Formats: sequence, structure tokens, C-alpha cells
Amino acid sequence: MSVRSLLLFCLVMTLSLSLAVPCLQAVPASPGELQAEIGRDYVDLWWQPSGNATNYIVYQGTGADDMAPIANVTAPITAYHDGGLEDGTTRIYYVIAVNEEGESGPGMSIVATVPAKESNELLLPVLAIVLSIIAIQVCVVMLLYHFKTKMRL
Repeated sequence: MSVRSLLLFCLVMTLSLSLAVPCLQAVPASPGELQAEIGRDYVDLWWQPSGNATNYIVYQGTGADDMAPIANVTAPITAYHDGGLEDGTTRIYYVIAVNEEGESGPGMSIVATVPAKESNELLLPVLAIVLSIIAIQVCVVMLLYHFKTKMRL
């Protein structure tokens, strides 16, 4: 057998083995470094990608017992906007990576509390009191000036 025949045989065997044995792809690693930006009524999440993920599932809940999937994000996107949240509520989030072989374990979780709206209920009464006090002081000064000028005449 010549060298050329041997190389051709090895090439044919390699190709036939690669076609006969499917490519083994591992379950993806968990997404890394979940981060959040919290706004008035939203939480923006982003995370480090998992190398062989085809998509990511974002979970949300208020405790460990009620975590539920809220979004399926297609890779290579690694961000999610959770909007329309109630003021003052606390949410827990984590993300898992998914591919044809299965799901990763949960990545790191993050706790986000949406800030409560500032109340203006107290502002108007306080403003009315301050303006009333100023008006009374102006009236007193004008009366004192008026009486002082009358006394000189």
C-alpha cells in the first residue's frame, strides 16, 4: 500500500466516523455575572453569555418557592427588560442557559427592589402654610409702616 493510498484510506475513515457519530455537545454552562439596573417601574437585566447556549430563560419571583419563567431570550442577546412593575416591590431574578442537550443550572441570582414613588401629598399643604405666613408678615409690615407714617403727621 502506498503512502497516497494510506492517506486516502485515513481520510475516508475519518469522514465516515464523523458522519456516523453525531457531534457531542454539552449542556451549556450557567450564565455568569447577572447584573441589574433598577428604574421607576422596571428592572433591566444583563449577564455574561454561556458559550454554547442557543437561548436563555429568565426567571422571576418574590421568593425561592415561586420562581417562574418570564422570558425566553434568543442567544446571542444577553439582556432583558422587565417593565410595568409595581412601586416598592422586591423581585428575585436568575437566568439559565439552554441548548439542544438541555438546560444549565441557575446562574447567580439578583434581588431588585423597585423604588416607591415620592409622595406629593404633603407638599401642597406645607406650601400653603408657608405662603400664608409670608402674606401675614407682609400685612404686618404694611400696617406698621402705615401707623408709623400717621403718627408723624
